[in-house]
Amino acid sequence: MINLFVIDDHPIFIEGLKKIFDPKSDKIKISGCAHSASEAQPLLKRSKAKVVILDLVMPGLNGSDFCLVIKKQYPDKKVIALTGERDSEVIFNTWRNNADAILSKYCGKQELVETIHDVLKGETVAGSNIPSIKELTFKNSNSFNILTKTETQVLKLLAEGNSRENACNILGLKSNTIQFHCRNIFKKIKRNKLVSVIEEAKRLGILQV
Repeated sequence: MINLFVIDDHPIFIEGLKKIFDPKSDKIKISGCAHSASEAQPLLKRSKAKVVILDLVMPGLNGSDFCLVIKKQYPDKKVIALTGERDSEVIFNTWRNNADAILSKYCGKQELVETIHDVLKGETVAGSNIPSIKELTFKNSNSFNILTKTETQVLKLLAEGNSRENACNILGLKSNTIQFHCRNIFKKIKRNKLVSVIEEAKRLGILQV
């Protein structure tokens, strides 16, 4: 049995979700719910739910930011954002905050059930009409501060195991120039360790795996 925890500020939406799952045939049930991030936090500590269904637009802490909190505090839980939100930056930030899937609230039951099983297998799912993080990255590079050509070259060399000194020699740059580019890379990728920067850059499609 797969247990779900649902966070949505509309009680009627939660009640609707409870009715669509058949524990016998779907092997899915809603074992907990909350109407805001603040209400959800203490409940998640006790919840054995493997999957969190999360609304993005809620009063208080929004779902996009709360997604990051959940993934940091409960890395074993999978987060599926179910949203009617179409703002590309909100969706982009939700991907950046490590959502496992984003689906439209207008998706059908079958898509939701399949997504629940897929995320539990470790897959990342962009639902129908939901752009993937790679699509958003390349279509909105100016808005989302994607790396410059030189910054990408520097990061690629570092990811290959080169030291900053070696990167200087390969690219013909001065040491202080490399340091400048590295600061920008860390700032734009929003990570404070090189390993994390490289992992995030691969996830964003900036570095090809």
